[in-house]
Amino acid sequence: MSSAPADKKSADSVIKTAGRVLEIFEYFRDVRGPLSVREISERFGYPLSSTAVLVKSLATLGYLTYDSDIRSFFPTIRIAMLGDWLYDAMHVGGHLLSLMEDVCRETGETAMLSIQNDIYSQYVHIMPNRNQVIQLNVPVGTRRLLCWCGTGWAMLSQQPDETIARLVERTQLRLGKDPIAAKITQEAVAEQVRLVRKNGYALSNRTVTDGAGTIAMALPVAPNGMRMAIAAGGVADRLLQNRAHIVKVMAASIKKSQAGQ
Repeated sequence: MSSAPADKKSADSVIKTAGRVLEIFEYFRDVRGPLSVREISERFGYPLSSTAVLVKSLATLGYLTYDSDIRSFFPTIRIAMLGDWLYDAMHVGGHLLSLMEDVCRETGETAMLSIQNDIYSQYVHIMPNRNQVIQLNVPVGTRRLLCWCGTGWAMLSQQPDETIARLVERTQLRLGKDPIAAKITQEAVAEQVRLVRKNGYALSNRTVTDGAGTIAMALPVAPNGMRMAIAAGGVADRLLQNRAHIVKVMAASIKKSQAGQ
C-alpha cells in the first residue's frame, strides 16, 4: 500500500546536488550494506559519471569509505554523529527510536514519527512492521496538510484555538483552488481537534490514502519548541478492528519513553 508525497511539486525547488546527497544517505539506510557507484546511479537514474564524482567527494570528506575489493562505498560513523544531538533536543530522554520500536512491535503496524513543519505534518522517520503482508508505505520526508491528517490533528490539539484558526486560514490561502480546500473548514478541523482532546488520540480513516489510516498521538513539545506526533499506520479496517489495543499500546509506550525506561 503506497502513498505519494503530498507536495511533489516542491521537489523541483530542491538544489539537485543537495537532494542527491540526502537521497544517497537514505538509500544506505534502507539497504544497510555497501553500494557501488553503478547501483546508486541505477537506483535514482543519475548519470554514472556525476554519481561517481559525488560519491568520491563524500568519501574525501569522510562521510563514506571505499572498499576496493568489492568496489563499493559504505557510510562512516561521521554521518551518525551529525544528528546524535537531535534526540535530546527533540525529546526529553532521547528515547524516540525505542518508542517507535515499541509501537511497531506491539501494534503490528508501521510506526511513523512526524513533526510540524509550517502548515504540514512531515514524516521524519518510518519503521515498517515486516510481519504485515500489506503495509503502509510512506516515504520519509512525505508531507501531509497539518489540518487534514491524523498526526496533524494530534499536534494541533496541543495548541490554542486561535492558533489553529490561523493555521486553517493559511492552509486555505496556500491551497487556493485545490479541491481539498473545500474540506478544510474551520468547523471540520475544530471537530477533529475536539475529538483528539476528548479521546487522547487522532483517527485518520481513509482521509489521505484510500484504504489506509493512522492512529496518532502527540508527543510532549520538545525543549526547542518542536511539535511531534507518533502514529501507527496501516490498513484502515485493521486499525479500526484493533483500535482499543493500539491506543493502549501507544499510550503506554509514550509513558515509558517519558520515564526514560
